[in-house]
Amino acid sequence: MDAFETFPEQDEAKRLLRAALAEGPAHAYLFHGPRGVGKRRAALAFAGALLGEPDRVTRGVHPDVYLLEPLGDQIRIDPIRDLRRDLHMRPFEADRRVYLVTRAHLMNEDAADALLKDLEEPPPYAVIVLVADELGLLPPTIRSRCQLVPFRRLSQRAIKAFLSSRGVEGEPLDALARVAAGRLDRAERLLDAQAGERRD
Repeated sequence: MDAFETFPEQDEAKRLLRAALAEGPAHAYLFHGPRGVGKRRAALAFAGALLGEPDRVTRGVHPDVYLLEPLGDQIRIDPIRDLRRDLHMRPFEADRRVYLVTRAHLMNEDAADALLKDLEEPPPYAVIVLVADELGLLPPTIRSRCQLVPFRRLSQRAIKAFLSSRGVEGEPLDALARVAAGRLDRAERLLDAQAGERRD
């Protein structure tokens, strides 16, 4: 199965990522768009395709994937310094290493400045993928050094398909799809709330 069929819609993003795999990747990408529309899943699928081992990447056990996720409401400079030290280690198994920074819009100014140095001249084997909900919160200097990969809100049809796959039918399907407003994370929270109400 095509790695990019693991998340719904997002035709433009899929086209750009397939082209990157066919032609060879750029050194840095910025996946941007609303929260809960598949950006993180797409980043993992891209990393898996780049390294040729999607299962290990998805399970979080590939040594050539470095995943930085924020703790709290900011990404501070120390985790970026750790990433930069790791960035200069050669790949363990694959031909390249992939660095994923989720919720990159939470980088504070010092962290963004530190990362900028390596976005300008990364090692040839490194591919850096930033995942951001808010493009405008990132400095223009960061944005200009990455290939932008846009993500959009999902259609109601896609949300309904997701909810249907979880056993939602009839009127609740229409109501939950409306409230989810194009976001899978919201749809999942609504399902959890529904399950909780049923248990109660």
